[in-house]
Amino acid sequence: MAFQTPSNEVGIPSSVKIFTWILIGAGSFFFYVYTFKPSLSFPNATLETYSAQMGFASTGVRILGSVLALLVSVVANNPRWLFITLASRVFIELGDVVVGMVLDGVTTNTLALIILASMEIWAVLKLWKYQNT
Repeated sequence: MAFQTPSNEVGIPSSVKIFTWILIGAGSFFFYVYTFKPSLSFPNATLETYSAQMGFASTGVRILGSVLALLVSVVANNPRWLFITLASRVFIELGDVVVGMVLDGVTTNTLALIILASMEIWAVLKLWKYQNT
């Protein structure tokens, strides 16, 4: 069964689609990093203990779940699905910013998360008009 956008909906705006594909690519990369090579993003990280393995692998799986939700939403061309997926990501990114600030203060990682959350807010606002149609 193919996903189709109802004929009364236009679909996802092109700019948001492009952004979503970038998120899918980046998310796939970070799934790999968190699951298999966390030292690429966190120089002092190792996978020598069970808790470290579990923490990084769990984060990798959550990233993969988010990537799959983005992929389904964009392939189905469904702005409502993409809206809720991106809105939930905004809260996750902002939560990660708070945790990062508490643990390490202002770092490149927290700044990148702030930029990412800002871009996701932009996409959510562009999709807002599709929520009541």
